[in-house]
Amino acid sequence: MTWRGTLPAACWEAREAPAIIPVEAESTSNGVFLATHTSIPILLRDRVDSAVGGTIVDEHNLRRAVEELPADQPIIPILGKSGTGKSHLIRWLRINLKPNDATRLIFVPKHRMSLRGILELILEHATSERAAELRAKVAAASDAAADETTAQLRLRNELAVLVETRGADKDGTPEENDLRAFLASAEGLPALLGDPVFRRRLLADNGPIARLVREKLSGKGSEDKEDAFGFTAADLDLSVDDVSKAGADAASVASALASDAPLRDLAAKMLNEQLGPAVSEVFGIGGDDLKQLLVELRLDLHRQGLELLLLIEDFSIFQGIQGGLIDAITLLPTETLALCPMRVVMAVTTGYFVNQMPETVYTRTYKVFDLELPADKTAPFDPARFAARYLNAVRVGSEEIDKHRTDERPEPNHCLQCPVRDKCHQAFGEVEGVGLFPFNRRALDRAIRSQSKGDAFVARDVLTRVLRPVLQRDQTELDEGRFPSTGFGSDFRTGALDILDNVEDQVRLRTPGDPELSERRVRMVRFWGPGHGPQNLHPTIHEAFAILPLPDLITEHQTLPHQPSMPEPVRPLDGTKKPIVVDPPTPPPPPPALKPTLVQAVDEWHSSGKLLQSHRNDLRKIVHSAVIGFLGLEDGYGGDSGDWTKARAEFTPSFDANTSIALDGSALQTALISIDHRNVEDVRVLRALAWVNAKGSWEDVPQGDALQSLCVNRVQEWADSVSACLLPSEGDDAELGLLAHALLSVSKALGIADSYRNDALSRVKALFASPPKLADPVYRPHMRRLQDRFVDPKADRDTLQRRLLRLTSYRQGTGKPLAIDLPRLVRAMRDDAAEAPWPEHVPEQIRKAADDIKKRTTALDPMLDEIRRLAPDVSDLGGDVAEVAHALNTLLSDLAALGQSTNSISPLALHDAAKSVKVSDLKKVTELAEGLDAWPTLTADQRLRLMTLDERPALRIRAWLDPAREAVNALGQKLQAGSASEAQREYDETLQRLVAGLETLSREVMDVAGPEGGA
Repeated sequence: MTWRGTLPAACWEAREAPAIIPVEAESTSNGVFLATHTSIPILLRDRVDSAVGGTIVDEHNLRRAVEELPADQPIIPILGKSGTGKSHLIRWLRINLKPNDATRLIFVPKHRMSLRGILELILEHATSERAAELRAKVAAASDAAADETTAQLRLRNELAVLVETRGADKDGTPEENDLRAFLASAEGLPALLGDPVFRRRLLADNGPIARLVREKLSGKGSEDKEDAFGFTAADLDLSVDDVSKAGADAASVASALASDAPLRDLAAKMLNEQLGPAVSEVFGIGGDDLKQLLVELRLDLHRQGLELLLLIEDFSIFQGIQGGLIDAITLLPTETLALCPMRVVMAVTTGYFVNQMPETVYTRTYKVFDLELPADKTAPFDPARFAARYLNAVRVGSEEIDKHRTDERPEPNHCLQCPVRDKCHQAFGEVEGVGLFPFNRRALDRAIRSQSKGDAFVARDVLTRVLRPVLQRDQTELDEGRFPSTGFGSDFRTGALDILDNVEDQVRLRTPGDPELSERRVRMVRFWGPGHGPQNLHPTIHEAFAILPLPDLITEHQTLPHQPSMPEPVRPLDGTKKPIVVDPPTPPPPPPALKPTLVQAVDEWHSSGKLLQSHRNDLRKIVHSAVIGFLGLEDGYGGDSGDWTKARAEFTPSFDANTSIALDGSALQTALISIDHRNVEDVRVLRALAWVNAKGSWEDVPQGDALQSLCVNRVQEWADSVSACLLPSEGDDAELGLLAHALLSVSKALGIADSYRNDALSRVKALFASPPKLADPVYRPHMRRLQDRFVDPKADRDTLQRRLLRLTSYRQGTGKPLAIDLPRLVRAMRDDAAEAPWPEHVPEQIRKAADDIKKRTTALDPMLDEIRRLAPDVSDLGGDVAEVAHALNTLLSDLAALGQSTNSISPLALHDAAKSVKVSDLKKVTELAEGLDAWPTLTADQRLRLMTLDERPALRIRAWLDPAREAVNALGQKLQAGSASEAQREYDETLQRLVAGLETLSREVMDVAGPEGGA
């Protein structure tokens, strides 16, 4: 059972659609043509050269104008763009004109009419001997040019000859004449036309030569354009695969044409000027023959007392011989030339008529009927009435229509026999008793809008792009409960872009567990609904499409009870004015501008898959910020770590907005977060995040509470997937151990005391501890350079520290800032971990940094030489520095009292230098000396520790030793120069002993310090 009881859901047969609406309209029977005919507004103008004014009329006015054509103005052109209905009007005239026995009617169709066929149509009415001669000439000429390839080559060659012999014979500006002379020369267009390399392009199937030959031999096809065939500037923008094989002249002119658009225009014009005589030469019949034939026919008909009516469905098919036709139809009878009266109605595109018709045609034109309404002219035209005629004809069927016409019965209305007529018309609408099912006015208008250019009504597009596809394709879909089909939604999408254009509206129309039904309901509401968001439509529409209403949605008539559901605005033919409203239309949906820009961008993306790069980048940043908030990434000390969110090679993988988040595209398979515009849930989250980003609060977001909960869950899932990718498994500690030991070596090289302790806590602290005072660059330049390389902010220590923190400082769970996972790090710092191989996933930059550290911290020979020069030998001092310094100061004081002092000695300076020496300095210097003596037996750690000992104790001792030695030397020289007394001898003996000790100490100091030690 269907909504129509035992009858199928669709009230037509799909096979009737192409029969009633064929690609070539003239192929239908007269009965079908009249059953589907609808009057369309026509602009009638009395003046050919005026583009303003005029009166809106219909086809009956056209018929009366044809019947009353004056003898001296026998031409009526029907103008309009392709598809506007010119040919339709010509056929309507053919059927509805009632010529008397004195009129001979010649109808020239636009499709499948060859040059021979056109001429034979005319010859059919000629009976004179001259006509018989022309008939034989036509047959012979057509047979001679029956081969397309031969005709193409001959036409190309003939054009080359005619351009070279006639192309320069034009009166123009001096500049144009010069260019014509160049193009008409043997080195110009003739060289190009005759070149074998350019032959393939010039004779291409879609090129003007092939098209023109095909038309003359076989007639125009339905796929051919209405404009006359000829050369365009684009045809002369030539390129070939290997120009080096072309002739020099051909290559030169092709290059000139490619670089000069005005030159291409002139070249196309020159070729088109010669098409007529070239066609005549190739096909054996030309414009002169056509003129002669028509003149002979008119003479013959005049002798019989007859007149001629010529209906031309497309004037452009006379391309190449149009001159003869124009001469013949503009020729008026005279006393010496007894021609029969001749009326001509021709369909011609506006551009061709305005730009290419000679003045004589204008003077012979009676009235102009134009299907393109100007901006100041509108006329009521109801597309639904136009469509209803075809809908009814398809339901009735071509055979039944023709029977009614044969029996002279009225046109049948299929709806009269339908069991659900009343409720169908109430739900879907009707025009003059004919139902619009499966459309309603809204669906029809939106489908037509999607196929229109500039919102103008083009009859051919409505028939071939709207009605025929739906009636032929969707009959089965409707019968089997799959309508509105995916094809329907895809074909007409652009006609309803502003309706249900966001994913939230679409979600409210879902049936859980049935995505196919959900999509059909969205399409139904989008096209058949009033455009006010999710709602149930008329119950009959749901029943007809087998789509159950949703209990939590209001029904259409409850939304706007005061508004009629039909009819909607009728459409103008020109698309430049507002629609002429028959009844008040339903209010439009809220304007898109109410939504933030990024929300609109997400809606468009979900609908079409199109997203501007700037919007894509902004949306990535929004997602990135949301996920970062859930990750709680930090550096182990409570602060955010940028290393998680920067796409740096040494920190791979990382969570970067541009590289880690993909919105469609090839990166969907590899990105940490992939969002597909076809994934409804992800699009909902993205749209909601764009909303709250613009508004700043969920309270200001439509349905904010529900969307906030949706976003929290989805963003948490994204954060979990990011976490799983960023962090290695806890069992993978090989890299962690190698990192820790490399950093420990750096800490030892910096002299961090904790790095030499045995307890794990101290060693962990040493990995990140600030270094003590670094080596003095004056005394130890090599050691200072080593340490500086480790403390530079961009140095290896910083890189390895950040890498280690990535592996140990982050854990997702409570959301609180987390410290280092100490147990894991301690386990990784076992001594044997330093010798493990690097895991394959570790970036090369990390491996290289650790290897460089190992090399630098084991290459200590330059530093060993520096420390040997610095450390003094104090083994012969005879006591600590304080004792020796006190004895020296006492001696200096006593000598000063006896007048035996010297001006070069400063007791105060010696006192201050000795005072700066600390009690432990001598011990430290002694230990340093002992370590240096045992160097060959020390381990790598012991050597590194020796290199990082504080050099200040040795420097303080040297600061006292140098002036003390100078003082002793000065006193010795003064005492040796004076006379000896008893008291003086006693002092002298004491002094000698002191001097001996100080000289020994001084020598040792100087030996160590060397020439760079300074005094």
